[in-house]
Amino acid sequence: MMDSVALSCKDSTSWQGLLLTVSLLTCWLIPTTTQITIESVPPIAVEGENVLLFVHNLPENVKALSWYTGVKPLKNCEIASHVIATNSTVVGPAHSGRETVLKNGSLLIKSTTRKDSGYYTLQILDTTSRPELIRAEFFVHSPLLGYKKHLAPSQLTIKLVPSRVEENDNILLQVYHLPQKLQGFAWHKGVLPLDHFKIASHSFLTHSTMLGSAYQDRVIICNDGTLVLLNVTQNDTGLYTFRTISVDLKSEWDILDLQVNKPGSWASPNLRPTSKPWTFSKSRRRAADMCDSSITSVTIQNK
Repeated sequence: MMDSVALSCKDSTSWQGLLLTVSLLTCWLIPTTTQITIESVPPIAVEGENVLLFVHNLPENVKALSWYTGVKPLKNCEIASHVIATNSTVVGPAHSGRETVLKNGSLLIKSTTRKDSGYYTLQILDTTSRPELIRAEFFVHSPLLGYKKHLAPSQLTIKLVPSRVEENDNILLQVYHLPQKLQGFAWHKGVLPLDHFKIASHSFLTHSTMLGSAYQDRVIICNDGTLVLLNVTQNDTGLYTFRTISVDLKSEWDILDLQVNKPGSWASPNLRPTSKPWTFSKSRRRAADMCDSSITSVTIQNK
């Protein structure tokens, strides 16, 4: 966070001696039928990695939400406010340029530093106009035994091509700045690396790729990690996570938030890219051509 904000919004003295690795404690203030909780993904990280404060059980009647540094929803400590209906975000004084509020209310903090340690408060406003507060706390430590320090903040990035997507489009989740000397990488739907959410994984050691059974006819994997997703539907809307693991067991990751729109939902026809729909057989060849070289050795994962 910005130094001027950190001093007024956090108790800087309480973090002395806590020098790098990220873990999370959660608490909630107002009991509800389904508890709203926040967890850190990943639960352990090192300086320079991205951390996602993932919101569980966000009610459907939430109209707006705001994230703050510290334990109180003070205006000068506001990171960003987000309106659900319009999917619009306004950044606040405590925004450092590294935070992104996702549509599900979660907060993504990129390239974490020691100064990010402390409490974070999520305030939600529902249709009853009754605010509710949920607090989370994470710590940033120095590299400890068994953890490896990044020499520089991670530059791994995912970008969506095209930037706006409609049903039946073929899209690229384009990977930039893939780290060197990798054992492999993996794509998952959502933020948790669970096997049943796996889209694909690739091993550079064995030169083999494994696809999740739900995606075997719909994806192409490129050697640079880029994911080609064919004939998308609104069911494909959601978070996508790309993770890498290096030969020295260092992990990096990034998250992309994909929104698939209904056909004809563009504000102006002039904004819609002019491209003919691809048939499945042709789309795989054309999509593969977008990769420098697509990975062709594929094993289908058995469920």
